[in-house]
Amino acid sequence: MSEIDHAKNRRVAIDGASRRRLYLFRHGAVDYIDENGNWVADPDSVNLNTRGRAQAAGMAELFAGIHVDKALCTGLPRTQQTGKTIMGDREIELEVFAELEEIRPLKGETAGGYDIYTDIAFSHWRAPQEDSRFLRGERYRDFYARVSTAMESLLVDESWHNLAVFAHGGTNAAVLGWATGVGLEAFGLLDQSMCCLNIIDFDFDEKSRLVRKTVRAMNITADDPVMRNRHASDMEMLARRIQKWQR
Repeated sequence: MSEIDHAKNRRVAIDGASRRRLYLFRHGAVDYIDENGNWVADPDSVNLNTRGRAQAAGMAELFAGIHVDKALCTGLPRTQQTGKTIMGDREIELEVFAELEEIRPLKGETAGGYDIYTDIAFSHWRAPQEDSRFLRGERYRDFYARVSTAMESLLVDESWHNLAVFAHGGTNAAVLGWATGVGLEAFGLLDQSMCCLNIIDFDFDEKSRLVRKTVRAMNITADDPVMRNRHASDMEMLARRIQKWQR
C-alpha cells in the first residue's frame, strides 16, 4: 500500500517513491456549430454553453475537498471558465499553460469539402498515419510531440505534488497515450467526454527520476458517470449535426 502524509498532502509509494498526482480535466460543453448549422467564426473564442456550465458545476461538487497545489488551463475561454468553476474558492491562481492547447485545425476552414466520415466523425482514428492532419491543420504526430514535450516539462517542475490541468479532448487523449504507451492510437481508442476527469499518478525516486506512470481513473463525468446517454464521440456527434444541416 502507499501512504499519505496528511500534514503535507503527499503520497508515498511502498518503495519510498514520491507519488505525485495529475488531475486532468476536459472543458465543459460548447457549441462549434451555430443555430443555422454554420461553423462559428472563431472556435478558440467559444464560451461554455448552458450544459457546459452545469457540467462544470457538477464536477466542482464531485471535486470538492480535493487538495491541489497548482492549477493550469490552456488560456482559451472554455478551459478558463471550466477551471474557475471547478477550483471554486480555492486560493490558487489558475495559470495559463498554452503548450497544452487543443490540436489546431487550419485557420478559417469551414466544413465544406470534408468527408463527413473520415475527416470529421472518425478523424481521430487516422492519427497513427504519417501525414494525417486534423481538419487540414496540425499533424497528429506534431501535436502528440508538442503535448508530450509539455508533459515532460511539467514533471520537471517540482513546485507541485497535486496538479489540476484544464485542457481539451484531443490534448487529454495525447496525454493518456503518452502516459500509457498507447501513443497515437489513443486519439481513436480513448474517449473523452465533455467536462471529464482523468487521474494519473507519477512515482519519482530519491533523485527525482520518474520510475512509474499509473492511470488511476479515466473519463470520469459528474453528469453521466456510467455513460447512459453517451453512445458516440464528440466528433461523431458534430458530424451528425453537420449532416443534419446539409440535408
